[in-house]
Amino acid sequence: MPNSATIHQGTIRELLEGSTEIRRYVQRHSPDPTEAADYYQECIAIVLEQSRRRAIENPVAYAIRTARNLISKHKRPEQLEEDDAVSPAPSPEDCYHTGQRLAQIARVLEDMPPLRRQVFIRRRVYGESREQIAESMNISREAVKKHITRALVDIQLHLDKQG
Repeated sequence: MPNSATIHQGTIRELLEGSTEIRRYVQRHSPDPTEAADYYQECIAIVLEQSRRRAIENPVAYAIRTARNLISKHKRPEQLEEDDAVSPAPSPEDCYHTGQRLAQIARVLEDMPPLRRQVFIRRRVYGESREQIAESMNISREAVKKHITRALVDIQLHLDKQG
């Protein structure tokens, strides 16, 4: 079993490999372009701190989610649209974009190797544990982790290409 230093080094390596993707996300969504570098640094620091406490399965996705949370937390009231303050329900435009994104993900899932797709759906859609999936599919827990990670990478790469 890898020790925490090995896990932390793996997280650092994955963050370095995904740094362009993380920076692009932060720059696109930052309310103030001059603060994008600060958001990037803060989200990386948070991910690294968390990786010292526990293993992070997908550090790049975790960093992007952390950046999203940081950016939304730091938006000033004047940056919020009037509709955002009135209703927490998603707008029709948001619903449309969500539908489009789900359709893209469905296409990616169709193109995945069947085993990867099945593992991903059982874990992410049905919420089965890695152990349950590994046991019922007669594969190792590590293989389950790799299939999930590769599926997430496939999906993220496709979404990045679509903009």
